[in-house]
Amino acid sequence: MNRIPPKFCGDGPPDLKYATFKALTYKTGTLLNCDCKKGFRRSNGSAFMNCTGTSGHSSWENPCQCIRTSPRNMEKQATPKPEEQKERRTTEMPSQLQPTDQVNFLGYCKEPPPWEHEASVRIYHFVVGQIVHYECAQGFRALRRGSATSTCRTSHGKMRWTQPQLKCINESNEESQESTDTPGNEVSGPLITTDTTTDFQKHTEVATTTEVFIFTTEYQIAVVACVLLLICILLLSVLTWQWTWRKNRRTI
Repeated sequence: MNRIPPKFCGDGPPDLKYATFKALTYKTGTLLNCDCKKGFRRSNGSAFMNCTGTSGHSSWENPCQCIRTSPRNMEKQATPKPEEQKERRTTEMPSQLQPTDQVNFLGYCKEPPPWEHEASVRIYHFVVGQIVHYECAQGFRALRRGSATSTCRTSHGKMRWTQPQLKCINESNEESQESTDTPGNEVSGPLITTDTTTDFQKHTEVATTTEVFIFTTEYQIAVVACVLLLICILLLSVLTWQWTWRKNRRTI
């Protein structure tokens, strides 16, 4: 029975700002580059580790081995790409999402074991059906929660990744923005306007009070003048009456 070759995802999982992704399990057919750190190269063998197996058991074959580079041969050994494979994606999310020793799904492999002198970044070549999980990087938090996974699927004859709905924001920037948008700052504008209006009202009240004061003083002066005039008239009347009474008395 001929084995059907796996279909590799044409592109890598979507890049989310301030987020990293991690595969908890790897679908059979997934390849992992046997990359070595600087100063070492892989020994004679396969350039990939391959997740293979049946529906009952899956495991990684072709374990990677790195040996020290000979001083006489410093040529870099390039890792070939699988047929019709365009992606070279790394998984940098910490493995604390789920311990690999607790994973036991049929048709999937656990996290590959490390090998001596391994490169710091692992490059996987995912196949259709692979699921990766996203989480916010350190110092960031999720602003809008939703589907934090992406799956490689076949759509209209093309392999595509679904778009996760996770959105991460910087916690320090958010705190700075919250401190800037305080109620005190929000009211600062209206306070200036209120102060201007109050000054205008004060000037108006002073002018009105002055006018009322002037009007009241003039009224009081007029009243006093009228009272004095009445007193004078009364005095003249009394004096006239006394003079007339004395004159009539002398005549008698």
